[in-house]
Parts: sequence; structure tokens; C-alpha cells
Amino acid sequence: GKEGKRTNYTPFSCTKIILGTPPSTGDHHGCPYRHYDDEHLAAILGKLKIGSPSDRSEIMNLKKTKHFNLACQRHFQAMHPSAHTVPDLNLGGVGDHPNAWYAASVAYHGAKSGSSGDVEMKENSGDALKTSDKV
Repeated sequence: GKEGKRTNYTPFSCTKIILGTPPSTGDHHGCPYRHYDDEHLAAILGKLKIGSPSDRSEIMNLKKTKHFNLACQRHFQAMHPSAHTVPDLNLGGVGDHPNAWYAASVAYHGAKSGSSGDVEMKENSGDALKTSDKV
């Protein structure tokens, strides 16, 4: 949102992205677990060094069995191995909304580095905010 008409649109949930119209040529959106073919996704996971080879294999098996949200959650776990031990880290929306994945990742890395980069989701909008940005 906020270009053109300056309208702030609510971002799509993972379910809407997965079940919606797939991206066409030239589009840069969608769920990689739903919209990428197996070979392309496996290559990207390897190139980006997402987890271990066994993590990548598990992610690909979830994708192949059409458990796209679980593949996304497994990706998060592989990249944030001790997230479940971080106090007050909200993992509830990971795999259900792209902004929740982002907010949890930023909060995880902020907690690990000791910075105050906590992020929370604004109610009903899915927008991520640093807690220091709250009014």
C-alpha cells in the first residue's frame, strides 16, 4: 500500500497467498513453498544455506506433500534454532502470515544480539512495528 492512492492495504495471509492466483511471469510475490517447482526451491534453499541438508530435505518433503505452512515453519526453525527458548518471542503467526515470520525473526535476532529491535504486529493490519516506534 501507500503508493498511488496512498491507500494502506492489509497484507495477505499465507492461506490467501497459497490458495489465491499464482504469480505470473514478471510478478515478484507468492509463497515459494507453493509456487516454486521442487528443483528451483531445493536449489535456492541450498544456495542460501537454509539449515542443514537434513533440514532442507525435511522442508522439501513437507512442500512435496503440500504442507506449505509447515514447510515455512520448518524453515523458520532451521534459521532460528533456539527461538523456542527466547523469552516473550511470539511464534504464533509463523507459517500463517509473512509479516509474523518477519516480526518473529527480527525479534529473535534482536534478542540474540541484545538490541531493542523487538517487533510486534499492529492489530488487524499485519504491519510490523518496532516497539520503539509505538506512540
